[in-house]
Amino acid sequence: MAGLARLAGLAAMTGTDAITADPVTVCAPPVDARLVGLCADLAATERERHRQMETARNLTAVQLGGLLTRRQMLMSAVCETKAASRDGLKAKARAVRLVLGDTVVPRNIREALMRSLLEDMQGGLL
Repeated sequence: MAGLARLAGLAAMTGTDAITADPVTVCAPPVDARLVGLCADLAATERERHRQMETARNLTAVQLGGLLTRRQMLMSAVCETKAASRDGLKAKARAVRLVLGDTVVPRNIREALMRSLLEDMQGGLL
Protein backbone atom coordinates (compact mmCIF):
# COMPACT_ATOMS: atom_id res chain seq x y z
CA MET A 1 0.00 0.00 0.00
CA ALA A 2 2.83 2.40 0.78
CA GLY A 3 4.37 1.70 -2.61
CA LEU A 4 1.14 2.75 -4.31
CA ALA A 5 1.05 5.95 -2.27
CA ARG A 6 4.63 6.70 -3.29
CA LEU A 7 3.77 6.07 -6.94
CA ALA A 8 0.73 8.34 -6.65
CA GLY A 9 2.90 11.09 -5.17
CA LEU A 10 5.41 10.69 -7.97
CA ALA A 11 2.65 10.75 -10.58
CA ALA A 12 1.24 13.94 -9.06
CA MET A 13 4.63 15.63 -9.37
CA THR A 14 5.52 14.48 -12.85
CA GLY A 15 2.17 14.08 -14.54
CA THR A 16 0.66 10.76 -15.52
CA ASP A 17 2.39 10.76 -18.91
CA ALA A 18 5.81 10.43 -17.28
CA ILE A 19 5.00 7.10 -15.63
CA THR A 20 4.26 4.47 -18.25
CA ALA A 21 4.91 0.82 -18.81
CA ASP A 22 6.61 1.67 -22.09
CA PRO A 23 10.34 0.93 -21.74
CA VAL A 24 11.15 3.63 -24.33
CA THR A 25 9.74 6.41 -22.14
CA VAL A 26 12.55 7.19 -19.72
CA CYS A 27 12.52 10.34 -17.67
CA ALA A 28 14.73 11.53 -14.88
CA PRO A 29 13.14 11.33 -11.45
CA PRO A 30 11.96 14.64 -10.05
CA VAL A 31 14.35 16.46 -7.76
CA ASP A 32 12.24 15.78 -4.68
CA ALA A 33 11.01 12.28 -5.57
CA ARG A 34 12.26 10.84 -2.26
CA LEU A 35 10.65 13.59 -0.19
CA VAL A 36 7.34 13.31 -2.04
CA GLY A 37 7.43 9.54 -1.58
CA LEU A 38 8.10 9.87 2.15
CA CYS A 39 5.21 12.32 2.51
CA ALA A 40 2.90 10.01 0.55
CA ASP A 41 3.93 7.08 2.76
CA LEU A 42 3.24 9.19 5.86
CA ALA A 43 -0.24 10.08 4.58
CA ALA A 44 -0.96 6.42 3.79
CA THR A 45 0.21 5.39 7.26
CA GLU A 46 -2.06 8.01 8.82
CA ARG A 47 -5.05 6.79 6.80
CA GLU A 48 -4.33 3.22 7.87
CA ARG A 49 -4.05 4.26 11.53
CA HIS A 50 -7.37 6.11 11.37
CA ARG A 51 -9.01 3.17 9.60
CA GLN A 52 -7.81 0.74 12.26
CA MET A 53 -8.93 3.07 15.04
CA GLU A 54 -12.42 3.33 13.54
CA THR A 55 -12.90 -0.38 12.85
CA ALA A 56 -11.50 -1.79 16.08
CA ARG A 57 -12.04 0.20 19.23
CA ASN A 58 -9.95 -2.19 21.34
CA LEU A 59 -6.62 -2.25 19.53
CA THR A 60 -3.74 -3.90 21.31
CA ALA A 61 -0.53 -2.00 21.86
CA VAL A 62 1.27 -4.32 19.44
CA GLN A 63 -1.20 -3.60 16.64
CA LEU A 64 -0.99 0.14 17.06
CA GLY A 65 2.71 0.16 17.96
CA GLY A 66 3.84 -0.91 14.51
CA LEU A 67 2.00 1.93 12.82
CA LEU A 68 3.18 4.49 15.35
CA THR A 69 6.80 3.36 14.97
CA ARG A 70 6.56 3.57 11.18
CA ARG A 71 4.98 7.01 11.47
CA GLN A 72 7.78 8.23 13.76
CA MET A 73 10.43 7.00 11.29
CA LEU A 74 8.67 8.69 8.37
CA MET A 75 8.32 11.98 10.25
CA SER A 76 12.01 11.88 11.12
CA ALA A 77 12.94 11.20 7.49
CA VAL A 78 10.72 14.07 6.28
CA CYS A 79 12.46 16.39 8.78
CA GLU A 80 15.91 15.37 7.59
CA THR A 81 15.12 15.60 3.86
CA LYS A 82 15.54 19.09 2.46
CA ALA A 83 13.07 20.28 -0.16
CA ALA A 84 14.82 21.27 -3.38
CA SER A 85 11.78 22.36 -5.41
CA ARG A 86 8.36 23.91 -4.97
CA ASP A 87 6.72 20.49 -5.35
CA GLY A 88 8.87 19.14 -2.54
CA LEU A 89 8.01 22.14 -0.40
CA LYS A 90 4.29 21.60 -1.04
CA ALA A 91 4.59 17.92 -0.12
CA LYS A 92 6.44 18.76 3.09
CA ALA A 93 3.83 21.41 3.99
CA ARG A 94 1.04 18.83 3.55
CA ALA A 95 2.93 16.39 5.79
CA VAL A 96 3.42 19.07 8.45
CA ARG A 97 -0.28 19.98 8.37
CA LEU A 98 -1.13 16.31 8.70
CA VAL A 99 0.65 15.95 12.04
CA LEU A 100 0.48 19.44 13.55
CA GLY A 101 -2.91 18.97 15.20
CA ASP A 102 -2.27 15.40 16.34
CA THR A 103 -1.66 15.32 20.08
CA VAL A 104 -0.28 11.76 19.83
CA VAL A 105 2.78 13.16 18.04
CA PRO A 106 5.31 14.40 20.60
CA ARG A 107 5.67 18.16 20.74
CA ASN A 108 9.39 18.11 19.92
CA ILE A 109 8.71 16.20 16.68
CA ARG A 110 5.94 18.62 15.67
CA GLU A 111 8.32 21.52 16.33
CA ALA A 112 11.12 19.83 14.38
CA LEU A 113 8.83 19.31 11.39
CA MET A 114 7.73 22.94 11.48
CA ARG A 115 11.32 24.16 11.85
CA SER A 116 12.42 22.00 8.92
CA LEU A 117 9.62 23.41 6.75
CA LEU A 118 10.48 26.99 7.70
CA GLU A 119 14.18 26.41 6.92
CA ASP A 120 13.25 25.05 3.50
CA MET A 121 10.97 28.03 2.87
CA GLN A 122 13.80 30.44 3.69
CA GLY A 123 16.00 28.67 1.16
CA GLY A 124 14.54 30.76 -1.66
CA LEU A 125 12.09 28.24 -3.11
CA LEU A 126 9.09 30.55 -2.83
